[in-house]
Amino acid sequence: MKIYLSILACLLCACYNTEEKIPENILSATAFENILKEIHLAEGAFELNKTKNMENAKSTLANNYTSIYSKYKISAIDFKNTLNYYVQHPEKLENIYSNVLEELNEERSTLNQK
Repeated sequence: MKIYLSILACLLCACYNTEEKIPENILSATAFENILKEIHLAEGAFELNKTKNMENAKSTLANNYTSIYSKYKISAIDFKNTLNYYVQHPEKLENIYSNVLEELNEERSTLNQK
């Protein structure tokens, strides 16, 4: 009888899913990657343009953030909550940023070839 209980316990432990589910109000990793990529491009444009005209660069950056949020149908609060979630899960955030960097590098190499 003890053997059967031991086997049953082992089977139950093997079937246990340790993967944490992402809460409903948090963006998926793929969506968050796309948003982060666009935000980093907007921030880069801001850095390039701020020396020419700081007020115009700030205005453009704010408009870029608004259009990114609108495009993905999220709010600034949704973005912040998602960022906070992934900051608390650094292994997921590292994977997301690795993908973002890979995509940005691919785009850069495409632009360099033109």
